[in-house]
Amino acid sequence: MKKLTGLVGGALVAASFVMPAKADTLRFAVGFPSGAPIEAAQKYAEAVKELTNNKHRVRIFELSLLSHAEMNEGINKGLADVGYLLTAYSPSDYPFSNMGADMSMSVALNDKIPEKEGMAYSGAMLEYIMLNCPECQGEFKKNNQVYTGVVSTPVYTMFCNAPVDTVEELKGKRIRISGAPWARWAREFGAQPVALPIGEAYEALSQGVVDCTFFSATELTNFNLIEVVKNIVTDVPGGLYAAGGAATLNKTKWDKFSTAEKEALLKAGSVMTSEVTYRYQKQAMDDLEKARKKGINVMQADPELLKKSHEFISKDLAYIPEFYAQEYKLDPARLKDLSGTMSKLVDKWSDIVAKADIQSAEDLQKLYWDEVYSKIDVDKYGN
Repeated sequence: MKKLTGLVGGALVAASFVMPAKADTLRFAVGFPSGAPIEAAQKYAEAVKELTNNKHRVRIFELSLLSHAEMNEGINKGLADVGYLLTAYSPSDYPFSNMGADMSMSVALNDKIPEKEGMAYSGAMLEYIMLNCPECQGEFKKNNQVYTGVVSTPVYTMFCNAPVDTVEELKGKRIRISGAPWARWAREFGAQPVALPIGEAYEALSQGVVDCTFFSATELTNFNLIEVVKNIVTDVPGGLYAAGGAATLNKTKWDKFSTAEKEALLKAGSVMTSEVTYRYQKQAMDDLEKARKKGINVMQADPELLKKSHEFISKDLAYIPEFYAQEYKLDPARLKDLSGTMSKLVDKWSDIVAKADIQSAEDLQKLYWDEVYSKIDVDKYGN
């Protein structure tokens, strides 16, 4: 049984690979024009080139090959060899994986990891999907895909036109939401959730179509919302986006690789995961500072709102497996078991990240490698 060995820096056994006579270029589709996903994809491409001793290369397609909505089928059919897949766009194809992602508001209940929530949740999602959820692996296999890295944003904050930081001020507000848990949160406080594509948020806020929107701070510059947002509440609603695979491979392509090549691509996946997670978090902190300098009111929620928010989150986390069982006709006992596993992993990774000295994406990659990737049976993975 072949287990993964070594870190990226020390794993250049690639020189001794038995490679195909004709090396190819992997097409990597990323549905973003710029920002952390593209920057991380460039690091992924460098890692693939290095780890395969220049036998395999990666060409990044920014928006031009597949959109987010097309990514699932595009990877499945081989239009892209690798894709930045957001599984929330295909909810019925990935219910087990998405359930783990939908538990992200749990990080709001943990005060050990301020400004590192995404780092902890990336680790928890990797361990959940790669080592603890065979049903998740089956979802990717059914879609002719292999999961090698996670998508994870920083925590969601609340961008508003007027100040909205109390229970009373939330009532009646129209809020652009990012998924079912946030819609339930909004309704809990008497607000009206509004589903809008992210690209329409700028106009919706500027014209008052919505009063607030839930986003990570990175969208202040990614979508230029810093021009229209007047108030930001940093500690509600909480949660983050982790529904996807940052470097999801076409399984037909994967199956043609040797064991050493698969190992290299898993190592590159750990690079992609750490780079996108670390870069997103750094950008979030930088963007909040830009907002303050621009005169945007950056504040925390009223203590009563924060208390009631935490009470709702605790209640909602218990409801999530029930929701998935009803929505997708799945075994409620199994979902409850998996949700318990995910909860323990979030606690575990919150402790790991709180104790770790993370000063770079490389530091984060080592954590993910040691705790998750190094434990994968590479000969069986993806089969």
